[in-house]
Amino acid sequence: MALLTVDNMRTHFHTRHGVVRAVDGISFAIEQGGTLGIVGESGSGKSVAMLSLLGLLPMPPARIEGGSAAFAGLDLLACGPAALRGVRGRRIGMVFQDPMTALNPYMRIGAQLMEPLLVHAKCSKTDARARAVAALESVGIQDASSRMQDYPHQFSGGMRQRVMIAMALIAGPELLIADEPTTALDVTVQAQILDVIKRLQAELGMAVVLITHDLGVIAGACDDVAVMYAGRFVESASAADLFRGPRHPYTRALMRSIPSTHDKGEALFTIPGAPPDLGRPIEGCPFAPRCAEVRPGCRTAVPELAEVAPGHRSACLRVQAGDL
Repeated sequence: MALLTVDNMRTHFHTRHGVVRAVDGISFAIEQGGTLGIVGESGSGKSVAMLSLLGLLPMPPARIEGGSAAFAGLDLLACGPAALRGVRGRRIGMVFQDPMTALNPYMRIGAQLMEPLLVHAKCSKTDARARAVAALESVGIQDASSRMQDYPHQFSGGMRQRVMIAMALIAGPELLIADEPTTALDVTVQAQILDVIKRLQAELGMAVVLITHDLGVIAGACDDVAVMYAGRFVESASAADLFRGPRHPYTRALMRSIPSTHDKGEALFTIPGAPPDLGRPIEGCPFAPRCAEVRPGCRTAVPELAEVAPGHRSACLRVQAGDL
């Protein structure tokens, strides 16, 4: 049985300029101990989808328009604020995209690490401090006891990211949501952060949802992948199947954009155009205006995610018809 099952979740923002369909009907499931990667360009709805699950969006203007998210017998989209507070930080941890803004600049690191334990575990301050020091040490921060007294600005970008991971995992969650955990970090630190997440995942037996725009991160860290575009999933498969044979033109374009796939001196490939305005109705395939394989029918018919091979689903009409 899946740890988390999301079915047809839709999150819209109701603004003075109209309705923005940020998440427009996505479904996925993740097993205990598994790793799901959600990949796509900025603005595709990846972060909004995860924030919707945890009730962390401002409402209004955001509104959950439909769907369900079953987590260990609890519907995260239908339960009240009190029930969500009992889940956030204790059963579901989240590593936010920008640790400098996610961490409170006025609070010492130690106080922020201890807070989830004092709220959820109801332990003493002495026990909470000891566990916070151990959590910092587990993510590779040296001299953890004295660094408990430091403020976020006294840590480097990589160290702040490690603190965020320690804070997300300190209560021993069943599910970790990591939103762009390696953004703005150099390649060496990226690898270290991913190694920390994988090691702690193995130790705790937790599931991980990894949000990123970097296919290289997906290839090295995920069991399954969902490719997101314009608020919808356009392809989903195991990581091995996806990289062996992508079944959607958008996924293929993303792979062509990877710098390491180009020869030295060769011009880098870029996807033409820009993602659609989600505040306006989209007719047909949302990727059609940018697609090199587009046909007239693609601009009128709305593609649904359908299985095109065992365990492999695509929302491309031409792939479903066997033309590609």
